[in-house]
Amino acid sequence: MLRLIKNYVVGIFTLVAVAVASHQVSAAEPMTAVRAQDTVAIQQLVMKYAQSYDALDVDGYVGVFAEDAVFTFTNSKLSGRAEIRKFITDAKQRSASAPAKEPATKSYHSLSNTLIEFVSPTEARHRSYWQIVSGPAGGPFTVGNMGVYEDTIVKVNGVWLIQKRNIP
Repeated sequence: MLRLIKNYVVGIFTLVAVAVASHQVSAAEPMTAVRAQDTVAIQQLVMKYAQSYDALDVDGYVGVFAEDAVFTFTNSKLSGRAEIRKFITDAKQRSASAPAKEPATKSYHSLSNTLIEFVSPTEARHRSYWQIVSGPAGGPFTVGNMGVYEDTIVKVNGVWLIQKRNIP
């Protein structure tokens, strides 16, 4: 009788383990054409952010954020597109008023290890490592800063936008 109970308990645990494992496998959403398009759109959004910042393209930079976006970094918090616009406009003005250097230097964002996880059809989490490299045309280049982006990305009227960006 004890052996029968032991086999019954082992059987129940086995069934539960199989059910949990199969649920985890089936819970992973398959790659569909829409999901593939959304993934590419989010990757393009992240690249547009970096390239707009590098070019100090105010409208391009502001345009990657949702109207009520929150951007936190280095003990700073920007809330909404107006504050984000002021941030990038101030950076552009600082760059324009800085004394010219010879040879002229340029800064570029370099992103890697991008991970996109969909929470729903209209929300995703994004994480990428980033570096800013600077130097004259042809080099040598140096890494001036590096970190990680932790984002909440939302789809608004069919367009993916950064809702929250945190740079810890």
